[in-house]
Amino acid sequence: MMFISGVLRFLFYKYQAICSILRVASLNTLYPGARIDYKTNIASNCSIVCVKGGKLDISNCSIKAGTQIFADKNSIISIKDSFIGRNCVIAAKENITIKKGCLIAEMVVIRDQDHLLNASQQESREDKFITAPICIEENVWLASKTTILKGVTVGAYVVTAASAVVNTNIPAKQLWGGIPAKFIKQLT
Repeated sequence: MMFISGVLRFLFYKYQAICSILRVASLNTLYPGARIDYKTNIASNCSIVCVKGGKLDISNCSIKAGTQIFADKNSIISIKDSFIGRNCVIAAKENITIKKGCLIAEMVVIRDQDHLLNASQQESREDKFITAPICIEENVWLASKTTILKGVTVGAYVVTAASAVVNTNIPAKQLWGGIPAKFIKQLT
C-alpha cells in the first residue's frame, strides 16, 4: 500500500510540474513583455497579467495558488529567486523589485500606487494614481497579510510581523510590525 501511494504521489508531482511549464509557456507567449523562466513554478488558479508596454521578469520563483500579479502599461515587476505564498497581490503601475531569497507569506499585498483623492468632480477618477517604486531587498520575510505601500524600500534581512502595514522605509536587519508598521527590534 505504501508503494502505491508513493507512486501516486510521484505521478501527481510530475503532473503539477508539467502544468506549471505549460502555464509559463502560455504567459511568455501571451504577453510580449513577460520573461518568466522555466525554473519558476506557478500553481493553478494564479492570475498573472502583463499589459502591453509593461515588463514582467520572474526567475526561479515558487508562486502558490490564488496569487495575482499585475504589471500595468509602462511598469516593471522584477522577482528573483523568491517564494510567494497563496492569495498574494502584487500590482505595479511604476516599479516593484523583489530581490533573491525573499519569503512572502499568504495574503501579502504589494502595491506601488494610491488613488488620487483630490480629482475634480468633472474629471474621471479612473487612471488617476500617485505612484512610487517599491524595492524589497534580499532575504526579506514578509509575514502573512503584510501590506507594502508605495515608495517603500525594505532592507535586507528584514522580518515583518503578521498584518503589518509598511508605509515607510525599513533599514536592514530589523523586525517591524503594527498598523502602521513600527520598529520592534534589531535582528542579528
